Amino acid sequence: MDSTSRRPAPYEPFLSHAPPPGDSWIAVETSQREYRLIVRLPGFRRDGITLATRRRRILHIVADSWEPGGGHFERRISFGYDADLAHVRAEFDGDILKVHVPRRPPSSWMIALGRD
Repeated sequence: MDSTSRRPAPYEPFLSHAPPPGDSWIAVETSQREYRLIVRLPGFRRDGITLATRRRRILHIVADSWEPGGGHFERRISFGYDADLAHVRAEFDGDILKVHVPRRPPSSWMIALGRD
Protein backbone atom coordinates (compact mmCIF):
# COMPACT_ATOMS: atom_id res chain seq x y z
CA MET A 1 0.00 0.00 0.00
CA ASP A 2 1.47 3.39 -0.95
CA SER A 3 1.25 6.52 1.19
CA THR A 4 -1.50 8.12 -0.93
CA SER A 5 -4.01 5.36 -0.18
CA ARG A 6 -3.68 5.45 3.63
CA ARG A 7 -6.81 6.15 5.59
CA PRO A 8 -6.75 8.42 8.62
CA ALA A 9 -6.57 6.68 11.98
CA PRO A 10 -10.02 5.84 13.44
CA TYR A 11 -9.18 7.61 16.70
CA GLU A 12 -8.22 11.03 17.98
CA PRO A 13 -4.54 11.58 18.86
CA PHE A 14 -3.84 11.33 22.60
CA LEU A 15 -2.24 14.78 22.84
CA SER A 16 -3.55 17.77 21.00
CA HIS A 17 -1.09 19.47 18.69
CA ALA A 18 -3.33 22.49 18.46
CA PRO A 19 -1.76 25.83 19.43
CA PRO A 20 -2.86 27.48 22.68
CA PRO A 21 -5.84 29.81 22.53
CA GLY A 22 -4.94 33.13 20.93
CA ASP A 23 -5.71 35.01 24.12
CA SER A 24 -3.12 33.11 26.20
CA TRP A 25 -0.26 35.26 27.44
CA ILE A 26 2.42 35.51 30.10
CA ALA A 27 3.64 38.51 32.09
CA VAL A 28 6.51 38.74 34.56
CA GLU A 29 6.59 41.14 37.50
CA THR A 30 9.72 41.63 39.57
CA SER A 31 10.01 42.89 43.13
CA GLN A 32 12.85 42.77 45.65
CA ARG A 33 11.34 39.68 47.28
CA GLU A 34 10.05 37.63 44.35
CA TYR A 35 9.43 37.11 40.67
CA ARG A 36 5.73 36.81 39.87
CA LEU A 37 4.55 35.20 36.65
CA ILE A 38 0.98 35.78 35.55
CA VAL A 39 -0.13 33.38 32.84
CA ARG A 40 -3.54 33.54 31.19
CA LEU A 41 -4.69 30.02 30.31
CA PRO A 42 -8.33 30.16 29.20
CA GLY A 43 -9.89 26.76 28.54
CA PHE A 44 -7.33 24.84 30.60
CA ARG A 45 -8.00 22.94 33.82
CA ARG A 46 -5.84 22.67 36.90
CA ASP A 47 -5.16 18.96 36.36
CA GLY A 48 -3.78 19.74 32.88
CA ILE A 49 -1.08 22.15 34.13
CA THR A 50 2.45 21.09 35.07
CA LEU A 51 5.28 23.15 36.56
CA ALA A 52 8.80 21.73 36.63
CA THR A 53 12.24 23.12 37.36
CA ARG A 54 15.37 22.28 35.45
CA ARG A 55 19.00 22.92 36.37
CA ARG A 56 17.90 25.13 39.28
CA ARG A 57 17.46 28.10 36.94
CA ILE A 58 14.69 27.17 34.47
CA LEU A 59 10.97 27.00 35.18
CA HIS A 60 9.02 24.91 32.66
CA ILE A 61 5.27 25.58 32.40
CA VAL A 62 3.15 23.13 30.38
CA ALA A 63 -0.64 23.15 29.99
CA ASP A 64 -2.70 20.72 27.91
CA SER A 65 -6.41 20.59 27.24
CA TRP A 66 -7.97 17.47 25.78
CA GLU A 67 -11.37 19.10 25.36
CA PRO A 68 -12.66 19.75 21.83
CA GLY A 69 -10.93 22.89 20.62
CA GLY A 70 -8.29 22.47 23.37
CA GLY A 71 -4.64 23.19 22.88
CA HIS A 72 -1.11 23.04 24.20
CA PHE A 73 0.76 25.84 26.02
CA GLU A 74 4.45 25.54 26.85
CA ARG A 75 7.04 28.06 28.04
CA ARG A 76 10.51 27.83 29.58
CA ILE A 77 11.57 30.78 31.69
CA SER A 78 15.23 31.23 32.69
CA PHE A 79 16.03 32.99 35.95
CA GLY A 80 19.19 34.44 37.46
CA TYR A 81 21.04 32.88 40.37
CA ASP A 82 18.90 34.79 42.86
CA ALA A 83 15.75 32.78 42.04
CA ASP A 84 14.89 30.12 44.62
CA LEU A 85 13.18 27.54 42.42
CA ALA A 86 13.04 25.05 45.30
CA HIS A 87 10.28 27.16 46.89
CA VAL A 88 7.99 27.98 43.96
CA ARG A 89 4.28 28.46 44.77
CA ALA A 90 1.45 28.55 42.26
CA GLU A 91 -2.30 29.12 42.23
CA PHE A 92 -4.82 28.75 39.41
CA ASP A 93 -8.31 30.26 39.41
CA GLY A 94 -9.57 28.59 36.22
CA ASP A 95 -8.26 31.36 33.96
CA ILE A 96 -5.12 32.91 35.49
CA LEU A 97 -2.11 30.96 36.76
CA LYS A 98 -0.01 32.94 39.26
CA VAL A 99 3.48 31.60 39.95
CA HIS A 100 5.56 33.05 42.78
CA VAL A 101 9.33 32.49 42.69
CA PRO A 102 11.11 33.80 45.80
CA ARG A 103 14.38 35.68 45.37
CA ARG A 104 17.41 34.96 47.56
CA PRO A 105 19.30 37.87 49.12
CA PRO A 106 22.34 38.82 46.98
CA SER A 107 24.83 37.64 49.62
CA SER A 108 23.61 34.01 49.53
CA TRP A 109 23.96 33.46 45.80
CA MET A 110 27.13 35.54 45.43
CA ILE A 111 28.86 33.36 48.05
CA ALA A 112 27.69 30.25 46.16
CA LEU A 113 29.36 31.68 43.03
CA GLY A 114 32.56 32.44 44.94
CA ARG A 115 32.11 36.24 44.76
CA ASP A 116 32.64 37.48 48.29
